[in-house]
Amino acid sequence: MKINEKLISYFESSSSPVDKQGYLSKKGEIKTSYQRRWFVLKGNLLFYKDRPADRDVVGVIVLEGCTVQLCESEEHFAFSLVWSEPGLRTYKFAAEDQTSQESWIKALLSASHSYLAVLVTDMEKKYRDALGSQPADPKKHFKMPNFHSSGPNDPGAYLNPLASAQASYPSHVFRTGAPLSSSQHLQTLSRTSTKKSPKPRPNRGANMSTAGADTLEMSSFFLDTEEEFSKMHDDFGKEVKELTAVWTKKRSGVEAVQEENLIDFG
Repeated sequence: MKINEKLISYFESSSSPVDKQGYLSKKGEIKTSYQRRWFVLKGNLLFYKDRPADRDVVGVIVLEGCTVQLCESEEHFAFSLVWSEPGLRTYKFAAEDQTSQESWIKALLSASHSYLAVLVTDMEKKYRDALGSQPADPKKHFKMPNFHSSGPNDPGAYLNPLASAQASYPSHVFRTGAPLSSSQHLQTLSRTSTKKSPKPRPNRGANMSTAGADTLEMSSFFLDTEEEFSKMHDDFGKEVKELTAVWTKKRSGVEAVQEENLIDFG
């Protein structure tokens, strides 16, 4: 099998997750003595080099089609990688202690793609068995929400506040793209307001509310021109002048107060 040595070395030194790493004593068929190497396991590739800080990789073993076995050796805590196909060499390893031996055997057994395929198949079977053991409830069917719907009972209505408001009020109250002051409904409310001194509200969009026969009706004013403001000024001014005249008459006995504007518009 041909491999790109630079690509393999880059993958070993990259920041990709490491499944296991540590020192092992390795013996192959060519060199019959054990040599201490630093091993790095990433996926189904087992890299080895002389020291952890070395950039160059001495070799790499592809862990596909092999079995991990305990073996007899002059070294303690030995195990081997064996391929059944002819012509493939057998590698022997020796760990420092029994705990390290068991840990490496477990990691190597679960590194191959074939093991992961069997594991996925087993998990899928358990998942389907768990689904089949649950009683079917026809009332609990998943329904994909329609986010393009603007009905008041659809989930999509909550994503569009204007759509919710249009569903609760007549269509002539809300018009997309038109200012609130041009609404026929709001203009009608303004004309039917009480003749008593109206109090301007800081919020132009305030709604008129009625809380009984004795409650004063409050309407919102949409004053967009100087003429409308002048008219409101005159309405306020008349009542203020009358109250001023009454107060002045009581205090000083003056019969009338000189008429003058409250605000000079120039």
